Amino acid sequence: MQPSDLLLQAVEELSEKSGHRFHISPDPVPNTNLYLVHTEDHPFRPEYTIPAGVFGFRVPFNFPDAAPEDSFFIAPAETKLREADAVRRSIDLNRAGRAEGYVAGSHLGSMSVLVFSWHLWDRVQWNRRKNTIMDHYTHCVRRFEQAEHD
Repeated sequence: MQPSDLLLQAVEELSEKSGHRFHISPDPVPNTNLYLVHTEDHPFRPEYTIPAGVFGFRVPFNFPDAAPEDSFFIAPAETKLREADAVRRSIDLNRAGRAEGYVAGSHLGSMSVLVFSWHLWDRVQWNRRKNTIMDHYTHCVRRFEQAEHD
């Protein structure tokens, strides 16, 4: 199943508006109806050990009728904090779990990623007639740029 023209157009618009070149997987992630949308050189927060890397999320085949997943991911999965978090006393990223196979079906292959499972749409509900992938990306970045315990 190929991405719809609507989904391809939404990803192209995201690239134009965000200033990052986003890609979409040619097929859904195996055993899902979700396409992978990502960019490969997204800046990371200065507190991270790696300055830039992969940043993305998964979008269902029936977008915009269904919202993108309420999470996002980064790679490399070895990304850590430069200094231990004051609350948890850990250099592991808060609210991020390592995932295998999460980006399968894309040209990223079988790489491990860190998935941030945040409630991105907790303040406003997804509206298929109004919200865009750019809105979803903005929500992801808003969460990604918050301090570890905001």
